[in-house]
Amino acid sequence: MGRRRFSFSLLIVVGAAVYSAGFAASCSATGSSNVLDSSGADETGVGAGGTTGGGDGLGGFLDIDGGEEPHSDVMVNPCGSACGDKELCTGATLGLDDDCDGSIDETCACIPGQAHSCFRGDPSFRNSEGCFPGTQLCDETGTWGPCVGGVHADEKCHMDSGAPCRPIQASPFADVNLKAGTSAFSADAVAGSEVWTVDCPDGVDPCPEVSGSDPADDFKPLQSGEYTVTYTKRVPSGDTQSCQYPLFVSAGGLRVELEWEHDVGDVDLDLHLHKPSNTQPWSMSGSSVDCGYYNCTIEHFSSKASDIRWFLNSARLPDPVNWYLDPVPGNNGCFNAPRGVGKQWEANGLGCHNPRLDLDNWRCDPVVTDPNDPDFCAPENINLDYPPKGQWMRIGVYYYGQGSVKHDVHPRIKIFCDSALGADLGHTGFYSPERRVAFKPTDGHTMFWLVADVLFPEPDECGQAACVVRPLYEDASAKTPLLTTRDDAEASFGPAYPTLP
Repeated sequence: MGRRRFSFSLLIVVGAAVYSAGFAASCSATGSSNVLDSSGADETGVGAGGTTGGGDGLGGFLDIDGGEEPHSDVMVNPCGSACGDKELCTGATLGLDDDCDGSIDETCACIPGQAHSCFRGDPSFRNSEGCFPGTQLCDETGTWGPCVGGVHADEKCHMDSGAPCRPIQASPFADVNLKAGTSAFSADAVAGSEVWTVDCPDGVDPCPEVSGSDPADDFKPLQSGEYTVTYTKRVPSGDTQSCQYPLFVSAGGLRVELEWEHDVGDVDLDLHLHKPSNTQPWSMSGSSVDCGYYNCTIEHFSSKASDIRWFLNSARLPDPVNWYLDPVPGNNGCFNAPRGVGKQWEANGLGCHNPRLDLDNWRCDPVVTDPNDPDFCAPENINLDYPPKGQWMRIGVYYYGQGSVKHDVHPRIKIFCDSALGADLGHTGFYSPERRVAFKPTDGHTMFWLVADVLFPEPDECGQAACVVRPLYEDASAKTPLLTTRDDAEASFGPAYPTLP
């Protein structure tokens, strides 16, 4: 499933001047407590994340000579406040270039399939205007790979680079005005000459087309990730010029996206999220502890047929709540869901439910590229905008059924935590190729994939609270996915949750 590019119109570019800027998705932490209703577990918290070094939490000192000459100590950055002398692997330092050598977490262990945001260069600039983190994946050897995307300190992101175009951001399902990224660069464009094309992130296939009467005003990304926008114009002199800029699409809280090949026939995979801190068995037809197609869509909530009530109703944010109506309409992410589903959420008048299945995808046409078309192959996704703190949650995928399918189906799960990719699981690269997650044509109504456990910790002493994702393996050394059957999953929750970090 490689990248695909779509454009609103065609323009032959000869001798074009090209400008570019790096990019990546940015994260914003959403705090919340761990309050469950009476059917949930008792409140549990997780301690502050570990740090290295002393001081006041804003930057300590590492004694490299046994303390005999304290004035020769070297500054380190347990809270990512400055360049230090070595790479650190705990707490707020994960994903930062602690020693400013251009490599990130190269000495830190990880579990294949895990991911986190990353930022190169002086960590003290990571939240500066114009700076954005990239994404780093843990490969099949348990090693953090390169930091991909982003605008970093080693690129002088905190300074005015003079780039003609600038990064833009959006939430999944929202219509995006692409012209916002062209800044003043588009001011001298000849009328009718402007063209926007968009390259989608890996795995996003089909890639939504750029369409509409105004080519800059109708792009609807349905999946999270980093999109590359190319803008081309013709100027009065007749020359053609272009620039590239990022569009990063993300949502707060927990967002889980499920995708698979749609050119193998009619396949129906169902995404499931288990209630936090609860180990009752799963239920493919839905239960009070298992959010899925049968009980977690707007149809069930609007008719009050759903028994998913995991949190206390409360207007006190950022506590988890069953329902929350944000006073800013655009912040209610479920309102933008395609196929008319968003209109149903909005008409219900209560806002978005936590958790919820925004969109169930069981039949589509892979050649359709208009995301507003009901036959577009949209991702199946589950969202929990205000996740509890210090409580494990588990993700699963059920192979509900299929039509005339003659080939294996390979599901892929992307887990996003507060806008940052936390894991990318199921496809070739994080499992041995012969052991990647595969559902055979005869597996319909039978197989269930236990994907991963997710936890949102309490903020550490640096105010950081990056989530923890633990992929589930049948055999960790062989990187074998944990596949089971419906019968077994409905009789047993699966392996015990990990201990709290």
